[in-house]
Amino acid sequence: MTAAEGQHPPWWDAYSNQPYKLPASGRPRAGTGNGREHAAVAATVLAMLPAFLWQFVRLRPAAQRPLPADFIGLSISPDARYDTAVQDMVQELGAKRLLLRVPTWDRDRFDVYRALVDRYPFHDFLINVLQSRESVQHPERWRRDLTAIFDLFGDRAEYFQIGNAINRSKWGCANSGEYLRLLEIAEEVRGAAPGVRLVGSSVIDFEPLVTLRTLRNRRRYNLDVVSALLYVNRRGSPWGRQFGIFNLYTKLRVLYALVLLGSRNARRLWITEFNWPLLNTRPYTPNSGHPRSTVDEPTQARYLRQYYQIVYQTGWVERVYWWQLINPGYGLVDHRGGTLRRHPSYFALQELLRDGETLAAAPQRP
Repeated sequence: MTAAEGQHPPWWDAYSNQPYKLPASGRPRAGTGNGREHAAVAATVLAMLPAFLWQFVRLRPAAQRPLPADFIGLSISPDARYDTAVQDMVQELGAKRLLLRVPTWDRDRFDVYRALVDRYPFHDFLINVLQSRESVQHPERWRRDLTAIFDLFGDRAEYFQIGNAINRSKWGCANSGEYLRLLEIAEEVRGAAPGVRLVGSSVIDFEPLVTLRTLRNRRRYNLDVVSALLYVNRRGSPWGRQFGIFNLYTKLRVLYALVLLGSRNARRLWITEFNWPLLNTRPYTPNSGHPRSTVDEPTQARYLRQYYQIVYQTGWVERVYWWQLINPGYGLVDHRGGTLRRHPSYFALQELLRDGETLAAAPQRP
C-alpha cells in the first residue's frame, strides 16, 4: 500500500483504490427520500425525451481536435517510495494533464497531496475531491473540507471535480439527490474562491438517466465541465455493445446529447476515469480471478489505444484521463516486488502522446 493509502478508513480497499462493496445490511433501502428522487429522475426523463431524441439524431462529430498532450490525461497518487520515479515516468510519457484524488477523510494530510502538486510546477492538475457517507450526513464538515481544499490548491489548480462515482452507494450517496446537495454546497463555497471551476457530475459507467438528472434540474449550482467515469466494457473492447446497442461511440453520443440539453452545465465534456482490469492481479483487482471480467496485458494496451482513438475522432470530448499510473490490477505500471515494471499499455499511451497521427488514426476494429 502507498503512503496515502495507509491513511484510509477501514471501509476503503487500499489495493483497488475504492470503497469495499457494501454488505446487504448497509445498502440504501426504499424510502421517502429514495422514492422521491426516483420519481424526479423519471419525470425529468419523460419531459426531456423528445428533445434528447432530436439532439441525438442530429449530432455529428465535431471538426476541432485538441493536441494529444491536451487531450490525454493521467491520474497519479502520492507515494513517498516512488515520487521521483513517477516524475520520471510522467516526463517519459509526455503527459501534461494530471488528475489527483484528494479524499476528504484524509483531511489531516491535505499537505501531502499539495506537496505532490508542487513537484509538478509545469503541469495542469484536475483535483478530484472524494466524498464519503460522512460528507452527506455532515454537510458542514463537507463545507469545511471543500473550503480547505479550494484554499490549498486554488493557486495551482483551476478545475475541481466534485465527487466520484456518485451513483454507487458505497461511495456515500444513497441517491442522486444527495449528490445534488453536495454540488450546491460546492457552489456556495466557491463564491469565496472565484478562480475555482467545478467539474461533475462524476457518474460512473453508463447510466444516462442519472446523468440527465444531475444536468437538468432547478438546483443551485453550475458545472463548468461535465465529467463522466466512462467504463465501456471491463471484459471487452470499445467496440463491444452493451444491451446489444451501446458501444463506446454510441455512449459518447448519448452523453454529449445530454450535455447539450443540460440546464446546470456548460457544454464541455471530460472523461475522468477509465481502464481495463488485468487478469491474475488479485487483490489489486477484486475480480481478477475471472477471465470473463479481465484482460491480459497486450489486450489492455490495444483497448486503451482504441478507446482514445474513438473518443478523439468524435470531437465531443476535451480530455480523457486514464486511471491510473501505478497499480498492478489496472494501471500502466506494476510495482509488486519492489520494482516498477511498465505494462504494454504504458508504451501505448506514450505513443499516443508523442504521435498525433496515431491518435487521429482510424481505430482497429475487432
